[in-house]
Amino acid sequence: MKHLIIKQFGPIEEVDIDLKRINLIIGPQSSGKSCVLKIACFCDWLERQMELTQNPKEYCEYSFFMSNLIGFHKLEGYLRPDSYFFYETDFVSFECSEKDKKCNYQWKESKRWKYKRPKIAYIPAERNLVAAIPNWFQVSMKQDNILDFMKEWEFARKAYSTGENILDLPVKYKYNPSNHADLIKLSNGKELNLTVASSGLQSLIPLFIMLRYLTSEYFKKMHLTVEYYTQRYALVQIVSKECHKLSNKSKLETIDAIMNPSRSDLYVEEPEAHIFPSTQKSFVYSLVGMLNTRAKHTCFLATHSPYIMTAFNNVILAGETAAAKEKADDVYKLLPKKQTLRFDEVAAFEMKDGQARSIMDEEFRLISAEAIDAASQEIGNDFDYLLSL
Repeated sequence: MKHLIIKQFGPIEEVDIDLKRINLIIGPQSSGKSCVLKIACFCDWLERQMELTQNPKEYCEYSFFMSNLIGFHKLEGYLRPDSYFFYETDFVSFECSEKDKKCNYQWKESKRWKYKRPKIAYIPAERNLVAAIPNWFQVSMKQDNILDFMKEWEFARKAYSTGENILDLPVKYKYNPSNHADLIKLSNGKELNLTVASSGLQSLIPLFIMLRYLTSEYFKKMHLTVEYYTQRYALVQIVSKECHKLSNKSKLETIDAIMNPSRSDLYVEEPEAHIFPSTQKSFVYSLVGMLNTRAKHTCFLATHSPYIMTAFNNVILAGETAAAKEKADDVYKLLPKKQTLRFDEVAAFEMKDGQARSIMDEEFRLISAEAIDAASQEIGNDFDYLLSL
């Protein structure tokens, strides 16, 4: 369970939402979708740091909270006099108030030591920079979510030097370690540099490869740093001191759970950018398959696209229909079980007038078709009017 409250920040007036394993938010540009996504990602990261260090005072501190949220996620100018943030999970809750210039936190003592570390990744709308700019790794940039994505891309692309199919498209992605090139291989066997590919491929391939990596290859060979071993040593001392009732085996299991990522928490901005509606559908189906591993990865998507939302509705409908076992075989002819979701796994919201409202239809156990089709209906109304003249 994750509960997020945001008040008076940028275009947001008040957002009060409960997050599930799969979360979707739709709305027009500048409505606050990305703000919600970025704040949710930051709070997830902050919780992780508090658990890793068991030193919440260092991280749940007003100036640290505000400077890192605003700086890393490029939210300069969004802070308002009454900005307020609250985040709660099964393990901890914390809040930060601009008015009071304070942060407060509270451990959930009964669950505090049951935390399982996620790999947290924010995939920005500007992800095509790694494809569009030759020698992007030589560009000097400040530390923000774009640079963080670029650093992660350097690991991700190296995992695919033998090639990887991209959805059902007639292209493959391949990393060439000899010259650090990102290549696409066409169906006729010709190879092109990703920098000269279409805008659609330049947006889709970094997104798809990163998601594939973070839901599979990353967990096969994690890159442990000096910082990891330093944090682990410090955590061993804390657990040994504070969890004295646990057996040595249980203490080790607790340390491993906090230190070693067991799943990915993925935050994706505008997955539909530059890609055709049918490819958006294929992307959603493939993404759900990636998320539905034993690890049960989580995902939060911000989108403008009704096609993305409709595709998610399809996988929810498939999951709900297959639950009636006599229909499961027919469902799995279209979508394999791995690419289906149950209604209770998904939360979907619409941003409007600075607020987020749930668009989950409890009666039909789907995302509200009316909310998805709102823009199309508006266009259709204009068409009907003109047709009647």
